[in-house]
Amino acid sequence: MRIRSFSAVLDECLTAMRHGESAEACLARYPRHAERLRPLLTLAGRIARTPTAGPRPWAQATAWDRVRQRAAHLRSGHRRPLSPPRGGSWLRPLAVTLALFLAVIAGGGATALAAQDSLPDSPLYRVKLATEEVRLWFIFDDSRKAEVLLDQSDERVDEILAMVQQGKPVPANVLDSLRDRDERAANILRDRPEETALRARILTRAEAQERLLIDLWPQVSESARDEYTEAVALIHNTRLQNSGNFVLRPEDLSGGVLSISGIAEPAGEGVWKVGGVEVRIDERTIGHQDVQQGATAKLVVGRSTNGRLYGLSLSTVQTDLPPTGGTITGIVEEVTDKGIRMAGQFITFDSDTIKKLDIKPGKNVDIVLDNTANGIVAKSVAPAAATADSRPPLTFEGTLEGDISGSVQWTVAGHEFKITPDMKLLGNVSQGARVQVEAVSDGNDLLAQRLTVLASTEPATSLHIIGTFQETDDDGLWLISGLPVVPPGNAQDPEPGSIVAIEAIRQGGDTLVSQFNVVQTPGQTDVVRFHGTITSIEGSLWTLDIGWKVRVTSTADASGGRATAGVRVLGWGQRGPDGTLQGKYVRILDQRPVISTPTPTPEQ
Repeated sequence: MRIRSFSAVLDECLTAMRHGESAEACLARYPRHAERLRPLLTLAGRIARTPTAGPRPWAQATAWDRVRQRAAHLRSGHRRPLSPPRGGSWLRPLAVTLALFLAVIAGGGATALAAQDSLPDSPLYRVKLATEEVRLWFIFDDSRKAEVLLDQSDERVDEILAMVQQGKPVPANVLDSLRDRDERAANILRDRPEETALRARILTRAEAQERLLIDLWPQVSESARDEYTEAVALIHNTRLQNSGNFVLRPEDLSGGVLSISGIAEPAGEGVWKVGGVEVRIDERTIGHQDVQQGATAKLVVGRSTNGRLYGLSLSTVQTDLPPTGGTITGIVEEVTDKGIRMAGQFITFDSDTIKKLDIKPGKNVDIVLDNTANGIVAKSVAPAAATADSRPPLTFEGTLEGDISGSVQWTVAGHEFKITPDMKLLGNVSQGARVQVEAVSDGNDLLAQRLTVLASTEPATSLHIIGTFQETDDDGLWLISGLPVVPPGNAQDPEPGSIVAIEAIRQGGDTLVSQFNVVQTPGQTDVVRFHGTITSIEGSLWTLDIGWKVRVTSTADASGGRATAGVRVLGWGQRGPDGTLQGKYVRILDQRPVISTPTPTPEQ
């Protein structure tokens, strides 16, 4: 759970005061922070009442040059050597610091205060960082300085989340500042073992920050990749504490961050195969001591420039519980601080929910769900893939071919899929395995974003495709989310923009459509897509691990294996008269259960 930082509380109070609220009202609202807030709010009030005085241009430029030089000096880890006091010379550092502080606010109190609300893409953001540095110069107790640095680190996380929610990429400056604050706080506490509370705080924060940054890999701008890998490596090594020579290097993450789930098997000294993929698991891997042969493991791994995989964190998976990570896609009907509603179903937020957009009713969103101690919650909310970058997503089911070890391009039923830096892999991949690939088209390439190994033995020539019908090309081929297929004879073209489910066969180098269903037309906004595991079936009512109940009657189109508890399902549905979700089209992905469940499935 994310704890609200002191800096965030201070910013809220400053904003409230600019809108007419008194300092005493803010102090009453936050009694726990009152002692620290009072002098800052008092100063802010005085600054706000001070008439704006325009500084002489040459003096302002000189002062800012000194601020930037001092900030760069501090970031490099250097400290100004102390000289013996001679006469009044001991006052000079304090006088210089005070002069720089006055330079920060000399352009007007409004500018200094406005900078406190600025985000990393604002011209005022440098002012904000400079005022933070000035504040640190007045703190002479190292423990107190470490505490303030951690508050500033919290502020960087709030800024990153605000950028992501506005749909903006995460830039380098905020990542560099986050790494700087974390590193300086860790350096102070390294030699202070007695500060147990602060040490516990920095470790808890490091875990939360690493999890957040890993989830936000796709949102980091290309120009900020170096700062990103440096920040994640520092945070990860902070969590490792005394790990000897085993440290994570930034270059170990330069190829991206992946999620892998599957059976663990030893493959050499410090190397394991997890889900059929070789990963180095050693003292750099948090939880490495829990890896066991034959156990189902869930790994977050970094990929280096040369493609080598390094385990960052490992946890075991209970195979008798439904897998988490179910997804829902649809139009937002209602959104509150507590959650979001679509197709009549309410999905709860918690403090760790990552909102990758400004959520409003009418928007088409993808929701990744997670099973927590508080029940099913939204892990992340993002623009639906079809609207995020105008590349409609493709779901492709077929047989994995060829050697996959060390390859960044896998072949599924004759089609090449490039492995993206943040792809998720679920299950044990091997040649001949039946897999479902979720991908997007990028020119002539299909970029795999998620690959799931299915419990299915369908023939290698059998294919199943779900995607958006784009057009019929000059050769008479249908283009489905960037994939060309041969339509059945005399078939009427679906309406462009329709989602279609296709049964097909592979013949030579062609994909021949044998039959298809129109799942959703462009004008249908009340249809939602759901992906989860069936935990129980009572008549026509299915209960899924995502917390939803879906009624699937004989009028629904269905394909794949037999519906039974423990198998995974991909489907589309609409809100029914009784408030439950009515299945419109369902695809049973497995031919046998992938989880055990105590709930029996009645015979149908």
